[in-house]
Amino acid sequence: MSTLKTTILLSALACLAMSSAAFAQDNVPVKAPESLKNVPFKIEGVEGFLHSLGIDPKTEIKLSKKELRSLAESNYNDKTAQHFMSVHARHGVGCLSCHDQSEVKGTAWMAYVSNPPMKQDCKTCHTVQADVFKHTDTHSNLDCIACHMPNMPKPAEYSEDQAKVAGTALYRAHMYKINPSPDKTSYVKKEVKVDGKIVSQYELAKDEKGRDFVDLMWSCARNAPADWTVFEGKGCHSQYTSKLEEGLVYKDQKQVYGELVKWQNPIKEGYKEIRGATERINKLLEVTRLDRDQRTQVLSYVDLATQIADMIEKDGSWGAHAHNYMTQRLAAAQNYVRKAQEILDAGKFSKTAVDPLK
Repeated sequence: MSTLKTTILLSALACLAMSSAAFAQDNVPVKAPESLKNVPFKIEGVEGFLHSLGIDPKTEIKLSKKELRSLAESNYNDKTAQHFMSVHARHGVGCLSCHDQSEVKGTAWMAYVSNPPMKQDCKTCHTVQADVFKHTDTHSNLDCIACHMPNMPKPAEYSEDQAKVAGTALYRAHMYKINPSPDKTSYVKKEVKVDGKIVSQYELAKDEKGRDFVDLMWSCARNAPADWTVFEGKGCHSQYTSKLEEGLVYKDQKQVYGELVKWQNPIKEGYKEIRGATERINKLLEVTRLDRDQRTQVLSYVDLATQIADMIEKDGSWGAHAHNYMTQRLAAAQNYVRKAQEILDAGKFSKTAVDPLK
């Protein structure tokens, strides 16, 4: 499903979830209160998703202007704070770089389920990643925000127990960067002084560059049934919502990390091998006598291998975006350097530097 359809803001579900303690505690679907009327869920084609939350697609919700403004301001401030700590903001990307405000009237769209139009999405700028991801055979029905912009709780509503966050994971994160660590989490508990007393509370963690990040649990195995991308991803890898086979259900972040490195390590090792081989071949060309056709063929193979290595590096996921595709491209690069080396092995060693133009 396109980003246009999946970039939905579910702030009103906070009101619904808070009205149903059972949802937060026992993962029982939310029932829209009869008293909330007249403001429609502005989202089309998602009857199955709304039914999964126990909500009639025809349900209408009415909030006072004060409630709408309060929700909108709170959510806007949170998302803005996250965004402006990100590398996107440091490169001049603001809210209106992607969101089309001309199609949104007032602030209500931030306060209930909506489908705000986008002027552009992740693929507009991240072209290499988009090209790689279109070859995925494991997450083909999802898009970038499913992993990079998950629904998460506000720090004040966070719990380390995933069983307790189903009713609070309602806010689309604007942190983007995934931290592939087995133990670094998006939330950290800090002691602060409130009304003269020292209390412990959660806040968003920072990486070594001082930026917020999405941890592996929230990216891959979050308990967030009110997240459209989780619904579309068959519950993703969460033990509470997943409809995937048992081996693809993860109970904690270390387990997610263990599965991730199974994908990434072979790609990282192969990448280093290709970089080392192309560097070695370029040096050997300086002291190996070849005819022009042989030299041209070696350089062509090196260029092809380098293009693949550049693509792997620029994509940056080390196989997570499309593991099988990356494995195939890496195998091709390895074959290119092998063929180049075979030609060099058949050449003659020169004690002096070889002039490539002769």
